[in-house]
Amino acid sequence: MKKIILLALLIFLYSCKQQSNNEIFVSDKIYNTLIEDINKLNENNKKLNVFYVFSRQDTLIILATEKENEVFPIDRISKLGAFKYKDYKVIIAESYNPKYDIIKKKNALNNNFIKETKNNGSFDEDIQFGYIYKMISSNNIELIKKGELKEFFIK
Repeated sequence: MKKIILLALLIFLYSCKQQSNNEIFVSDKIYNTLIEDINKLNENNKKLNVFYVFSRQDTLIILATEKENEVFPIDRISKLGAFKYKDYKVIIAESYNPKYDIIKKKNALNNNFIKETKNNGSFDEDIQFGYIYKMISSNNIELIKKGELKEFFIK
């Protein structure tokens, strides 16, 4: 009997260890990719504090900026919500004609600390780094582009 209880306890502890903090995204792959990208981007540039996540058809975009609502056209689309990761703000923006849903629980997002007002910053001075992925499925994404993404957000 002791062996059965010990085995059940070990299985329970192992399953708890395997769980991630992903309450928002439909797959752990998207969540883990986002966290890895945030950490990579901040190794190179400590000024990047705001991260936007959204999809456009079958493309997943993770965009890092220095200031909130300064990036065109992100400042003009509605935000579904946000969450904090370490000292960074991660904003989930509304996706455009998505082939795959990326959000599973919209109520897990917090709308209280999203800045709705638009800034009058210069487009040329905006810092826009990030990653663009091709979504084959919600669990299978492939990197297309990384680094400077300004060319994709031209006015």
